[in-house]
Amino acid sequence: SVVDTTPATCVGEVMNGRCHGTWQHPLGTTQGGKDVFTMIVYGMTISMQIGFITTTIVATIGITFGTLSAYSGGWVDEIMMRFVDIILSFPTFLMFLLILYIYGGGLGMFIVVFSLFAWGGTARYVRSKALSISEDEFIKASRISGASTYQVIRGHVVPNVASSIITQLTLLIPGFLLFEAQLAFLGIGDSSVPSWGQLISAGRSDLSFAPWIVLAPGIVLFLTILAFNFLGDALLDALNPEAEAESE
Repeated sequence: SVVDTTPATCVGEVMNGRCHGTWQHPLGTTQGGKDVFTMIVYGMTISMQIGFITTTIVATIGITFGTLSAYSGGWVDEIMMRFVDIILSFPTFLMFLLILYIYGGGLGMFIVVFSLFAWGGTARYVRSKALSISEDEFIKASRISGASTYQVIRGHVVPNVASSIITQLTLLIPGFLLFEAQLAFLGIGDSSVPSWGQLISAGRSDLSFAPWIVLAPGIVLFLTILAFNFLGDALLDALNPEAEAESE
């Protein structure tokens, strides 16, 4: 495959004025001679950190807030849900741009901002599941037997909603991966962080003569997001067979 149009940076054989790749660089190189495959592998660690760390924080806040809201009831539940409405309607992208302008971009800044403003959907989902389970007979029996609210939540509510929560979390990860790539492609963020999004962004200027710089990480990102979506569907069928039976 063609690797570069500039013979001065060629790492392979020059034929008809065009630089060709070698087996040592199966996905080609950038104009600066950096191996695209190596950058994709290294960028995978950065992108996965973004997806998993952000999702973990979102899950912790959302599950805690949603469960407490469901079992608080009354005006406490009402106030907590109105706060969730504010979080869901908050312009997270504008907040990220503002913080980016004041403090500068970075991997940690992306994780903090989107962790603090992306948990509203998870909290609302967990609350609805917790409310439906709270009406079951075994929950009422636990309360009658003298179990505290904490014991009911830890021993019965969380384990019974875990399957649905895990499924939703597997769909959050690709969402964060895609959003980071979109921000990087727009030139928003820290260009020194070698994520997949930054690699795709770096190849924009070379699309006319070196499209593999964008296509290779783009295809890997697409396949990763697709794999997480398939994983979410598989976990839903495995952990919640009743949902599968209802859909049939």
